[in-house]
Amino acid sequence: MPAESTLPPRIASPHGPRRPAGADGDGAGPPRRRPPGPSTRPALIVMGVALVVLLGGGIGAVLTHGATSTAPTRTGPRTVAGAGITAVSATTALRAIEVSGQPPGDIVAALVLPKGATVQAGSAENDGIGLYDRSLSFAVPVVQSKVIEFFRAELRGYRWQLVSQGPAGDDPGYRIVGQHPSGDGYEWETGVTVEPTTFGAGTVAAGTSTAFTLRIFAVTDED
Repeated sequence: MPAESTLPPRIASPHGPRRPAGADGDGAGPPRRRPPGPSTRPALIVMGVALVVLLGGGIGAVLTHGATSTAPTRTGPRTVAGAGITAVSATTALRAIEVSGQPPGDIVAALVLPKGATVQAGSAENDGIGLYDRSLSFAVPVVQSKVIEFFRAELRGYRWQLVSQGPAGDDPGYRIVGQHPSGDGYEWETGVTVEPTTFGAGTVAAGTSTAFTLRIFAVTDED
């Protein structure tokens, strides 16, 4: 008589019969495959690169915090459309009115002159208002309307905000006033007064001369 089994009776799985481990009954199942669809690996790589760039930019911003970029937007001589005048740097000419590092370099770099403009001897003046207020006069062999158009275009091009323009009060000239922030923390202002053109003897081209005065000053709380 066979011995009675002491094993408990088999209980059926509530999820149904299990599938054989191997398709051929050898007990070893096929390797599991990734579900069909695009891989997330490229996306993770892109996200990692973006994170590195973001962190690098944040560190750079911290290191440069407080610095204001006021670099001019143009470099080199260029001819101003509408005026037909070539713009050149004002750096050398403005040394005549530089005092103790004023005006700051970013303001000087944001100013240009018409090519051919010459400094009028003895015209450098200290107008004596606030931190800095000086002016210098020039003459250029171009008619007044073209000089006005030149400064309108160039001041805008170098990020000066034009706050006023029109007849210069009792002066017969035409005045353009612009403001520009500086890295020194001050707002700077320039006023260009363009006088009526004078014509000498002989041909108009030979005797044409237009005088203009460039005034630069720092805008302070006391102004």
